Amino acid sequence: MDVFRESGYREQYNRQYDESLKLFQCEYSDRYIDTSYGKTYVLQFGDSDKPPLVLLHGMTMSSVMWYPNVKVWVKHYTVYAIDIIGDIGKSVPHEAILQQEEAVDWLKQTVDALKLHRFHLAGHSIGGYISLRFALAFQNRVAKLALFAPAAGFHRLHWKFFYYAFPGLLFQTEKWVDRTFRSLSAEGLPFAPGYREFILAGYHNALPMLRLYPLKIEAEELSTLLLPVLLMIGENEVIYPAQKALEYASMSVPYIQCELVSQASHTFTIEFAELVNERTIDFLTRA
Repeated sequence: MDVFRESGYREQYNRQYDESLKLFQCEYSDRYIDTSYGKTYVLQFGDSDKPPLVLLHGMTMSSVMWYPNVKVWVKHYTVYAIDIIGDIGKSVPHEAILQQEEAVDWLKQTVDALKLHRFHLAGHSIGGYISLRFALAFQNRVAKLALFAPAAGFHRLHWKFFYYAFPGLLFQTEKWVDRTFRSLSAEGLPFAPGYREFILAGYHNALPMLRLYPLKIEAEELSTLLLPVLLMIGENEVIYPAQKALEYASMSVPYIQCELVSQASHTFTIEFAELVNERTIDFLTRA
């Protein structure tokens, strides 16, 4: 079982993945972690003696999406970028993840194998939703939580998300994939040369097996999250109303820092990387 339709497609994708890692402009190591859900691919940046920061990417974007951020964060942290199992990436699933409990259990198995007992956790989009769910389930493991445009959690997904996102997955042509990412970004296609081609290779040859549907979380449950949280959402977010999500979060989560990112949409960690890097470091290093 695999997200790639043929073994040759995975080999081709993996070669492009390895080539795209040059975008990080810093040294890394990688490994596969065995879990009950399949083999999880993990990139590690930086010295192991620094505090750990775990990253979960947005759907179909793989850990390579963090290329504008890691080169700054690695100065302060050992960064672990994890390819979400069942999504397009280097992780190899045994079965589809359907429930939030399965996603949380998969992440726990992964960080346990990495011997990360307490760490900072950050996620974008679906990675943000899984991060939020993990933090609610295992608060003692997460020092601080940074969420960038998390999928649902603080607001149900808007119909526009399906309108913009699914044609790219369904038709898998360059035209429709570009349309998907133009609709999710504030400045057209903000990707570095090479990353767009890498994304297209994934869409052309694979179909995600991650079947987790993000839901809005009740305020009562969110109120139990007693650790510092950073929440950043773009002013022009298309997957839900940004202001409403921020207001709900600020009323529900006790120790949360909320920011509406001016002129930004869903992919602002790439488009507005300098701002995201600065806010994240300020948040994580604050006593």
